[in-house]
Amino acid sequence: MRVHVLGNVLGPIFVYATSLISVCMIIASGLSFLGLGTKPPEPEWGLMLNTLRTAIYVQPWVAVLPGACIFVTSICFNLLADGLRQAMDVKG
Repeated sequence: MRVHVLGNVLGPIFVYATSLISVCMIIASGLSFLGLGTKPPEPEWGLMLNTLRTAIYVQPWVAVLPGACIFVTSICFNLLADGLRQAMDVKG
């Protein structure tokens, strides 16, 4: 029973956990942007976006970098989850 049940359940659990990583990262960045995350000495992308809001008119590329990092990392985890789903698909 362990082999059959665990073999069929493990794939969807990995896919769901991998897709939740990107969602949790975006939520944590959003909370940090609002000031509800980590405190200023700790580096976090949402906090970086919040502190660079004033520099967006002077140097816009500096303010874009943390947002682009959030976007790229989130897309990478979503693509990883999609690849895991395709690799662990039994119907293949």
